[in-house]
Amino acid sequence: MSVDRQAAWDALAAPDPSPATFAADRLAALPDVARRALVRALAPGVSVSRVVLLEMEGEIKLRSWVPFRARQVLRAGEGFVWEASAGRGPVRFRGGDVLWRGHGSLDFRLWGIVPVARASGPDVDMSAAGRLAAETVAWAPQALLPAFGTRWRRQDNTTATVAVPVGSDTIEVTVAIDADGLIESLVTRRWGDPDSTGMFTAIPFGGAVDEHADIDGITIASSGRVGWWWGTDRQAEGEFFRYRVTDARFPVSS
Repeated sequence: MSVDRQAAWDALAAPDPSPATFAADRLAALPDVARRALVRALAPGVSVSRVVLLEMEGEIKLRSWVPFRARQVLRAGEGFVWEASAGRGPVRFRGGDVLWRGHGSLDFRLWGIVPVARASGPDVDMSAAGRLAAETVAWAPQALLPAFGTRWRRQDNTTATVAVPVGSDTIEVTVAIDADGLIESLVTRRWGDPDSTGMFTAIPFGGAVDEHADIDGITIASSGRVGWWWGTDRQAEGEFFRYRVTDARFPVSS
């Protein structure tokens, strides 16, 4: 099922009506490592909209590394749209990835005209759901509050696993957190077929955070590296995405 990218964008980007505000005293029941991360990520009294609008640039590995520019809307628990232009000189690909109403799809075209990569179906739906969970941790930490249905489990003093709601399900993401509460890396098991064998399976997927930015009282991962087989001996081979967030907004209704 192909997803209407513009309709998805419009729906997902709608501001959260009457969002709550963050108060650290509501985190008493959480593990210490989770409290440290959330208190570092969220300023007191900040509006906790589930929506983030992003602009980014970086490099993506197709056959070789090529530059890209992109914009994205992410609505925690519901979906995302990522629209990008990638390539050098006259060889440029335009398109996007979408998850909306439980359905994922991707559509990229050379010069925005000639189809070069298109996919949809149950495997793509499941893969997109894993991506949404991981990106929620990186770019929408306000949506990791218990009020949004997340569940935190302590692993040790620097690691926790958070069950992130995606639709009617939850997906676990394990997060490494430094002494100051900043996210250093994350990993989940995402449905995928990075070897292009035609056989999808759950594969370690994640990334490292290189820099952080405080934007309107919310601290997000502002640059980093992402890939398949994260944390395994195939991590270097699986890395395919290097990003820098150039702008972020968290829209709320006035």
